[in-house]
Amino acid sequence: MAIKRELKQPPRWADRLLEWFVAPHLREDLQGDLYEVFQKRVTEVGTSQAGREYTWAVLHYLRPFFYKRKPPIYPRQLINRNTYHQPYLFSLTMIRNYLTIAWRNALTHKVATLINLVGFVLGLLSCLLIWAYVSDELAYDRFHRKADRIVLFQQYENSPTSGGKFATDFKSRFTQVTDAVRLTRLKPLVAAGQRAFHEPNFWLVDPAVFDVFTLPLIKGNLKTALTEQYSVVLSQTTARKYFGKANPMGQLLRLNNKVTLHVTGVLDDLPTTSHLKLDFLVPYLNANELAGYDVTTNYWGGGDTWTYLLLAPGTAVSDLQAQFPAYIKQLNDPNAGVWKLNLVPLTDLYLRTNLVATNRLQYVYVFSLVALLILGLACFNYVNLATARATGRAKEVGVRKVLGSSFGQLWGQFMGETGGMLLVAVLLAGLIAGLILPYFNRLADKQLSFQLLFTGSRLVWLGAGSLIVALLAGSYPAFILSSARPIAALKGNSTRTGKRSWIRQTLIVGQFTVSVVMIVATLVVYYQLQYLRTKDVGYQREQVLTMDLRDAPNESKEYFKQQVLMLPGVEAATRAFGLPGSSSVRGEKLVSDYVPKGSQTGGINRLTADGDYLKTFGIKLLEGRNLDPNRLSDRGAFLVNQAAMKFFGWQTSKGKMTGYYTYAYDPTQPGVYREVPQRGEVVGVIEDYNYANLKQSVAPLLITLNDGWEGQLAIRLRGDRISSTLQQLQQRWQAQFPGKPFEYEFLDDSFNRTYQTEARTGQVFGWFAALAIFISSLGLFGLATFTAEQRTREIGIRKVLGASVSSVVSLLSKDFLKLILISIFLASPLAWYAMHRWLGDFAYKITIEWWIFVLAGLLAVGIALLTVGYQSIKAALMNPVKSLRSE
Repeated sequence: MAIKRELKQPPRWADRLLEWFVAPHLREDLQGDLYEVFQKRVTEVGTSQAGREYTWAVLHYLRPFFYKRKPPIYPRQLINRNTYHQPYLFSLTMIRNYLTIAWRNALTHKVATLINLVGFVLGLLSCLLIWAYVSDELAYDRFHRKADRIVLFQQYENSPTSGGKFATDFKSRFTQVTDAVRLTRLKPLVAAGQRAFHEPNFWLVDPAVFDVFTLPLIKGNLKTALTEQYSVVLSQTTARKYFGKANPMGQLLRLNNKVTLHVTGVLDDLPTTSHLKLDFLVPYLNANELAGYDVTTNYWGGGDTWTYLLLAPGTAVSDLQAQFPAYIKQLNDPNAGVWKLNLVPLTDLYLRTNLVATNRLQYVYVFSLVALLILGLACFNYVNLATARATGRAKEVGVRKVLGSSFGQLWGQFMGETGGMLLVAVLLAGLIAGLILPYFNRLADKQLSFQLLFTGSRLVWLGAGSLIVALLAGSYPAFILSSARPIAALKGNSTRTGKRSWIRQTLIVGQFTVSVVMIVATLVVYYQLQYLRTKDVGYQREQVLTMDLRDAPNESKEYFKQQVLMLPGVEAATRAFGLPGSSSVRGEKLVSDYVPKGSQTGGINRLTADGDYLKTFGIKLLEGRNLDPNRLSDRGAFLVNQAAMKFFGWQTSKGKMTGYYTYAYDPTQPGVYREVPQRGEVVGVIEDYNYANLKQSVAPLLITLNDGWEGQLAIRLRGDRISSTLQQLQQRWQAQFPGKPFEYEFLDDSFNRTYQTEARTGQVFGWFAALAIFISSLGLFGLATFTAEQRTREIGIRKVLGASVSSVVSLLSKDFLKLILISIFLASPLAWYAMHRWLGDFAYKITIEWWIFVLAGLLAVGIALLTVGYQSIKAALMNPVKSLRSE
């Protein structure tokens, strides 16, 4: 009896290269000859040497003559009429066939199709929304034509403001500066007829503002709009607010019931991606008069003046900054020791500093990563389910290969199925994005529109991105499906996909690692914000009403306060320069005698307030006594906080003195001033309270009595009389300040608004975390369904042999739970590191406790059990007779 010798196979990659390159009418003969020679050489020199010779022979035939061309140009006389002519890959016939097969498979495997489609839709939807969000953030201030040459001048660290004299200095002293403009913000009372409002975006500006920034006028002339005294340019929205549909040009506005302004231009509303909110532009010609103090010739940076420089083309910011030390030395200013001169490029102002917003670039990175991860989770689902079900399509692949389909054709077919599903997902994601965009805008505090979401350039990028996703998600499953060996596939012995179960397991671990990280991040953000809302900040903010009196005369402010104190629903009231939590304090330079050793600048913060400040806010006095306005000596006395005691190195305040400099102009030298020391006794020590926000630790603070600049009134109300007291306050206000709107705010609302950005970011992140978990759960559900189907016969046999439902459920669930536990183990250090970095921006923060990771892990395990458990229980409850009969 002859022994049947098993035929050896030539190198597979060389064989595929030959099939891909050689024209069909030459391939069969050529490949047959090479196979025959290969088998002969195996017996003579061995498999390895024969394989190398076969590969070299294949490479020898990679010549133009053998190159595969389109079917119409193949020699027809070489093709037998009775021979089946294989249609071209992209012919209409083949495309119709592929679509039919894809549709039938989708209907046959409805669960897998739905999971993949929902996953892709949610992933693409997340990417679209986050893409729009990130694009909006990155676009800040880039609409200005000269944005790459504009810089903001900083005089002090962590402050965007500067003295008014710097702008003229820079323009005259430095050749690198083409132009310089000042913008000084006021909050005056503006009235037109019966309409009156306090305007927070009222700016005094240099006329060159139109040369530096791109500010298009709808009405008026750019060259003359700001050249007249008492002229004003309004934004389009502000013009409608005051004058409705009437022509605003030439209309009059009353400023603080003192000055009349006439409208000389209407500014087109700036894009939302502008850090400057410009409602009123008034020329600097009358700046000192309108502001009530010198904003043009001083260096000390009083008020709210922002100085912008337009650099000459090709100027490096660092080159100009390098000249600052010599410039400061030339000025010989007595206050220069506390300056921190710096330049911030306009396009970095919003994203890379905390001067106008907080952590924006960090959030751009975070949300971009989240979008990619969510889309990646959807791709993981597709790869997992496609490879898991590869055995189900092995016979289809076998039949196609027997009928002559090449690897490339099969790969193209399966990639086409992926692309088709992705195309449907893109259309659905775009439709849903348009529908939910208004809700997303409210959640993220944006003003994105459908037109901006789908601009021409973004559609191009969307198409390119979708193609990349199709390649990433579809290439591996297409490779696996196309690689099935026809004989083994037709015999039903194709087990290649089962050998790659470790890939599916790895992808599951990756999915739930991402999900657990996002769960931990969401929990940390939530508990950090809760901590900020409930932390003892050292003062009482509940039932405290605040009012802005900065435009009223000092005598009127004090009289109104006394009238307020007479109301039965008022417990206390105080006037102060700034309110707790607002960071509104003055930066002062200490008298040199009192600067402690090791101090880098000799600066300290000072707050002016009346004698009722501590009582109104419930701030504790730890040592000494409160300031008394009835004591003449207390006009120069100080209260200090605990941080100041540490700063000065004092153990007790008894007998201690301190002081700061004020500045007096030299009448003989305009623009020159001298230091005037203000020394006084320290009469008391107060407990540290957070006069700034909780992202900053409590800094040393001096408190002195009022000096006339106190524009904030805080009123503590009785809890049972708030409504009636508000009515009485309004009556007193209208009697004292007729024609001025009655405006107020509660301090706890102002406090919560400070952390509104973090709260919104946390909410947005929480929603995307939920999407990530949902997509991961969908994939797990699909794999659990497939596993239960594959093990139907095994489950039936186990039940016949007496296995309980719980044991079957445990059998099907334990492998998945092991993967989830590995995910938790991997995710915990990653989540700790990421959230530890995020919490680093807060001076007061929670500790990331172990129970947060346990809670996140329990949530992940619970979600996995619910997902897998449903299919496991369903399979366990199936009638074993039906299970065995189905096999």
